[in-house]
Amino acid sequence: MKRLLVIVSVCFGLLLALWTPVGPGGGNVYSGDISNTNPAVIYFAPYNSSTRLVKSTDEGTTWVQTTGVLSGYVYDLLVHPADPSIVYACLGSSIYRTTDGGASWMRLNTPSSNYFREMAFNPQNPNVIYATGYYYGASPYKQVLVRSDDGGNTWSAFYFDTTTTNAYGYSLAIDPVDTATVYVGGYRASGLTTLHRSSDRGQTWEELPFGISGYYPYAIYISPANSNLIFVAPYTSGIYRSTDRGQTWTRVTSLAAVYRLTGASGNPAVLYASTSGSVYRSQDTGRTWTVVNRGLSGTPNFCLMSNPNSPPTVYVGTKTGLFRSANYGDTWENLIEELFLSQVKVVALADDPATLYVECLNDGVYKSTDNGSTWRRCPDFLSCGNIISIAVDPRDPLTVWALEGSG
Repeated sequence: MKRLLVIVSVCFGLLLALWTPVGPGGGNVYSGDISNTNPAVIYFAPYNSSTRLVKSTDEGTTWVQTTGVLSGYVYDLLVHPADPSIVYACLGSSIYRTTDGGASWMRLNTPSSNYFREMAFNPQNPNVIYATGYYYGASPYKQVLVRSDDGGNTWSAFYFDTTTTNAYGYSLAIDPVDTATVYVGGYRASGLTTLHRSSDRGQTWEELPFGISGYYPYAIYISPANSNLIFVAPYTSGIYRSTDRGQTWTRVTSLAAVYRLTGASGNPAVLYASTSGSVYRSQDTGRTWTVVNRGLSGTPNFCLMSNPNSPPTVYVGTKTGLFRSANYGDTWENLIEELFLSQVKVVALADDPATLYVECLNDGVYKSTDNGSTWRRCPDFLSCGNIISIAVDPRDPLTVWALEGSG
């Protein structure tokens, strides 16, 4: 589950990262999530057109492939904060949910003609689920945010950024204190990265003064201790930092092709960024960044997540599998080297941190309930498109959601 982590200024000495592949290896890990209540539970999703999650319940020591199959690429995973058996998977044009840890999946009735890229729970109420993307039922395309207030049973759609060119939503973040406030990072076909904010759970929107030429913004990160502090990463333009809720911005690094941003839980000065070629770490609340990819193999690094109950632990997914560091990136071990051959694309961690789900390219969704030591393949899904996101229900870890789509 994507998390907004507290950010404070703490200085550390330079840590050299030694990365080693761990667990079911081979393939691109695109997305995943960790259980909040039991961080030994990890899910990841290989980048695969026929996806089974990979799950560990022992922090990645052993892994199993779940039996349920999602027919498509998984862009995002969410593990329920309270119950690691509940996981949501985003496949672009649809969202799926499992309530039995990936053994079976159900497609949810999301509004039609929408294509989704990312999901998020309300940090204070996991019954409330958001997904963002674009509405292709009109010309030009519009950005869209959909919201469910009942765990995914029913949905409302809110359309915005109705410009004269196609507009796409790509990333979102919920204010951890004022959970009615939602941020969506988007892109216009004219070449502009945008940032919109809603203060009423998506009903009305204002465009913030971002306006950077930088293609898709894959990542938004907010500090839960200080919701004035926001990071946005346009794909080709580096990482931008705001200390006033998005009114002004400072470019803190020119890193290109940033896919994910996250922070070290319990050690909020430490941030991580994954790019198409490396992993970077900041030890000063995002002001400066250093590469930490020594020994890490397989790019791009689509998946990046921290263990909510173990501050030193961070995971990254690459084309060759899922890697874990237990010491802020000093050294790395391979969690999935032998088990899977496909690109791991999506990873989801349940609140029970021993439970993980992964979606693998051309190899389905896998689940681990022992922190990645063993994995079980989830059952096949009904026919569907690419899985672009997976999420575990924060109150019921047996329920998992999948968002379907392509592109």
